[in-house]
Amino acid sequence: MNSYVEHANIAVIDPKKTVRFLMAALPEWQIRGQGEYQDALGHKVEWFHVGTDDSYLALASNGKGQAPDWQTNYTGVKHVGIAVPDLDSLEKRLENVGYALDHRGADHPHRKNAYYMEDHNLQFEFIEYLSQRPSEKNDYRL
Repeated sequence: MNSYVEHANIAVIDPKKTVRFLMAALPEWQIRGQGEYQDALGHKVEWFHVGTDDSYLALASNGKGQAPDWQTNYTGVKHVGIAVPDLDSLEKRLENVGYALDHRGADHPHRKNAYYMEDHNLQFEFIEYLSQRPSEKNDYRL
């Protein structure tokens, strides 16, 4: 087995909004688990694990405010990149539920990508690879 990212834990204000965004974009994903707990400060935190059998995003309601604008300088995650089988279909699904494309990545012969902002100003990049060859998928010189 190779090492891989199993999950990322993301704090938001309303995880249900992020769950709706992800489920619209990625209908094959599912809610793997959900619940509530009390944090160290005594606040109730609602959480969801959303993804596949192999990886997921842990979303929790212990966020405060909006994420910083991705174009500013800050320490933290700028975006989460998710590989998808059909970017055009994903874009239609997100448009149908009210999410507008933020911007596209640079033209590349072996991949196409689109960036979206969800309700907490978190940026998600969706990538469709047009080649299965690592040397083509991972060519950053083009």
